[in-house]
Amino acid sequence: MKEQEVTEVLSDIRKMMERSQKVLVIDGASSMVASLWALLGAIASGWVLYGSVQPLWGNTSFPMHEITPKVFIVEAVILAAVFAGAFFSVWGMARRKAAREGSPFTVDMGAKLLLRIFFTVMVTGGLVCLTPILNGHWNLIPGYMLCFYGLALILVSPVVFKRSVTRGFGIAQIVAGLVALCLPQYGLMCWTIGFCLVHFCWGIWFRFCFDRKSL
Repeated sequence: MKEQEVTEVLSDIRKMMERSQKVLVIDGASSMVASLWALLGAIASGWVLYGSVQPLWGNTSFPMHEITPKVFIVEAVILAAVFAGAFFSVWGMARRKAAREGSPFTVDMGAKLLLRIFFTVMVTGGLVCLTPILNGHWNLIPGYMLCFYGLALILVSPVVFKRSVTRGFGIAQIVAGLVALCLPQYGLMCWTIGFCLVHFCWGIWFRFCFDRKSL
């Protein structure tokens, strides 16, 4: 009986520790910072692909430049820089929040599961995005990226929080991706809306609704 009680206490402690880490994983301010990285990437992509930032808000009068190997490499570097900048910004802000609140910041089982699910979906999406390149349909890539990102958010939603607050965020990304696939001439605009505007608005909502509450 005594051994069973010890096991239950250890189980409760583990749940509390994992719960605290789940709260630290996502932060409203970090989502807003990620949206700024995405905006910089969208601006850079507009100049590289169209020679203008006006396609970001739906102006389709600018034809896409010829996709040469150089353009492909530059665009790949831009996307990689945006992803790395956003990821390490979120990670760094989570660590700072943990230090400020006096909580340990470790990669527990919940965090490992989250990262494994998220990166599995995102890597799969990245490989799928190569197919439009091979067929010359570059304007489909923003839609694929949004759809796979939204799917990744939905899948990790139950892992991040007891209440799935990220599910609606993921659905919004998928909707933006489907619009981009149906109207590929507005792909860059939909990409900007999904990764920049929706990210920023969700960060504001999350910060005021959840950062100040105990989830």
